[in-house]
Amino acid sequence: MTLPYWNHNTAYYGWIKKQLSGCKAVLDVGCGDGSLLRFLSDSAETLVGIDIDEQCLTAARNSAPENCRFVCCSFADFQSDARFDAVIFVASLHHMEMRSSLRKAVDLLNEKGRIIIVGLADPFSLKDHIIEGLRVVPSLISSRLHHMKAPEQLGIPTSYALPDMRHVRSVVSQMLPGARIRYGLHYRYLLSWQKKG
Repeated sequence: MTLPYWNHNTAYYGWIKKQLSGCKAVLDVGCGDGSLLRFLSDSAETLVGIDIDEQCLTAARNSAPENCRFVCCSFADFQSDARFDAVIFVASLHHMEMRSSLRKAVDLLNEKGRIIIVGLADPFSLKDHIIEGLRVVPSLISSRLHHMKAPEQLGIPTSYALPDMRHVRSVVSQMLPGARIRYGLHYRYLLSWQKKG
């Protein structure tokens, strides 16, 4: 499916889709305008997006396929009897308390379900800072070539009050044992973790 715009989040939609092979029920936490669920709608049966911004959800509902449903609430308040094959956070996890949010995400998974994170964090170690510096020029070039539209330009609320990578690593090691954090080109870290049945 063709995306209506490109930015540092949508750049990873293809990667996310590959991680979701075989997943039929998907929850997108902090779904914004629903662009990710639209992108995934041809490969999953049930897609649920939650967000606290009603304006974003109005836009999401107006262009959503029939297999997408949207709920206006915080993740902390979200309730579901259903369980999901995947819970996804794209540039949303830093908007909430990380430890409790990951605990809840794990509880919402089916047996062998997946958590997918495209996250933002400030560099902490020397390695983090070196990688951050190396990403600047190629990311700027890619953004210009793709005519980037930042979330702010699309009316999607953003926050740049970021945790540092030391905190992210600590919480991930506690909540998602065995998870491996990768660095993405566009100032994101990437994580795909599968629950052990």
